[in-house]
Parts: sequence; structure tokens; C-alpha cells
Amino acid sequence: MSVDTKPATAPNGTDPGAAGLGGIPRELRQVRRDFLLALEPVRPSVYRYCRSLTGTVWDAEDLLQETLTKALAEASQRHEPIRNLQAWLIRIATNTWLDTVRRSARNTVADFSAPEMDRPDDGAADPLTAVAVEAALHRLVLLLPPRERACVVLKDIFGYSLAETADVLETSAGAVKSALHRGRSTLAAAQEPPSRADGGYGSSAAPAAAPAGHAELLRRLADAFNSYDIEAMVSLFLANGRTEVVGNVSETGHEEIRTGSLDHTFGPDAPQTYRATVHDFDGEKVILLWERPKDSPDAAEVVADVVRMRAADGVDGDPLIRELKWYFFCPELLAEVAGGLGLPFKTNGVSYF
Repeated sequence: MSVDTKPATAPNGTDPGAAGLGGIPRELRQVRRDFLLALEPVRPSVYRYCRSLTGTVWDAEDLLQETLTKALAEASQRHEPIRNLQAWLIRIATNTWLDTVRRSARNTVADFSAPEMDRPDDGAADPLTAVAVEAALHRLVLLLPPRERACVVLKDIFGYSLAETADVLETSAGAVKSALHRGRSTLAAAQEPPSRADGGYGSSAAPAAAPAGHAELLRRLADAFNSYDIEAMVSLFLANGRTEVVGNVSETGHEEIRTGSLDHTFGPDAPQTYRATVHDFDGEKVILLWERPKDSPDAAEVVADVVRMRAADGVDGDPLIRELKWYFFCPELLAEVAGGLGLPFKTNGVSYF
């Protein structure tokens, strides 16, 4: 199912034609949808860039979503046209990622304006000539400091020129050459990735162990999905629990969740049927929702959504859902997760509205 000019029928969201949505005018929602659609041609490459910087698909999607939010705000204030959408979005993503890394106590991000970094290439042979950069991406995340990582990704993976890389990173070509030389040397010399993490989007440490009861809570949620028991689903949330259709809609509290995403997905008027299965992906258990049209019961099921949960202790000490994320409108993440598991899947555009 693709998203067109009519409101999309999709799981996990409130009625896109309903008035309000927190008082946001319909016209503003349409502007946002038009903006996302205009960026669709470059969105996969921007996601790939975010994925190159970050340690997980989840961090990459978070970085992409924050980039898109900032880009819409910036675009609304620009006087001159944006001539290179990809470079513009990558610049926003880079600055957003570096700001996050700076806030981490575990990193000090070198300033490209420092005199010792702004020096020309020394003419040494490229130490990375025999290294397959794409195959070294996992090491790139683990090994390189943030600025060097951004330079290598832009120059050696995305094929940006020195001038273009310097423009994106708002520095000089000499500084880029220096960072490239250090980064390439580090990659070429690396044998085993060290254990280190950037924090925030750049975290490359092993995923934190899920809290006690997390797997059982996720299984109970999947069972409630499969039995279409909306009240059982709601009962698994904290009173102030939250759901987010990533990039589109959020709901807080039992009533909003019940009458919004859950009713839209599992209520009697939903045009599709869904089946939930629990899978391990990248060290974490997630739910995949398999979709089939109600009017085609013999049609093959395909994965149409990825659902991720965060839990917290309730008042009696048992874990309940603090946040539930539906990645229905995240085509790149959906493809990476379902495709990585070798499962058939479909993507659903980028917006309801």
C-alpha cells in the first residue's frame, strides 16, 4: 500500500481526517506531508548516511526523524531555494549527530577550526586503497572519532568531493584531508574493533540487557494483538504510557491509545487483519505485524510493521509498557529489519496525511 493524496488506511494511528490532532490545523499537516513526499527520492540515501554514523537501526531512524523535523523548521524560514536536498539533509543530520555526541560525557569532539587540524594533505599514499569501505562500516562505527567518521562516510562511501565534504561539515578542505588521513589510517591498521561507545546516536556498545519481565510483557502484548483484545492491550500500558507512529502521530494515556492506534489497527473497521510474531533482531526482541487484506483471506501475509517496546515498573512492581513505537511509516528501517530476517515485507510510504 502506498500513500497518495487521499488519507492512507494504515495500522497504528488515529483517523487522519479527524479534526484536531492536538489542535494542529489540517493545512499544517498537509504541508508536512507534502514536505516528506518531496524528500522521498533522497530519503534512502540520508537514512543510509545516518546508519553509517550510528550503531543501530533504531538510532539511525531516530537521527533521521530528528533531521526531518529540523529540516522542515529550517525550510520554512529559508529565503533561497534548496538546490541540493541530499547535501542539505546530510548537513543537518551531521550537526544533529555531533551535537548529541558532544552532550555525551564520554566524548570530546574535535573542532575542525582548531589550527592543528587545518593542514593540507601531506601527499602520503592512501592507506585505505585496499580496504572495502562498505564492508568496514561496522568497524567504522566502532573505531573512528565522530569527525573522522563523518569525513570517511561522506568522501569514501558517498563519493563527495573534498569541497563538498568540507561544505557539509562547514570546515576547510585541508581539515577534511587531515581527518580523512587519520580515519583511513585507523581503519587500515585495525585488526579487532576495540570496545568503545559514543553514547547517544553513536552508541556502538552491546545493547543493554532488557529488564526483568520485558520478554514476557512483549509476548503478552503479541498474544493480545493476535486475540484482537484491545482492553488487554491497554491494560499492559502504564497510566501515562505513550505510543508513537514514528514520524506521524503520538498518543499518551489509556484513552488516547485505546481510541487511536489500537482501535485503528485492531477495531472492526480496519480493512486489514494482522498477526503478531516475536523475533530477535540485533540483540533485541521486537514484534513484527503480518498484514493481509480482510477481503482476500487467501492472500499471502507480508510484514507491514515493526513494533518496539520500552517497559518500566508499574505501581505493584510488575513491568508495564512505558513507550510503544510503530515503524509503519519508516520504509528503510522496515526493509532492514524484515529483510535482514529474510521475511517478505511491504513498505507503506512515509505519512498518513
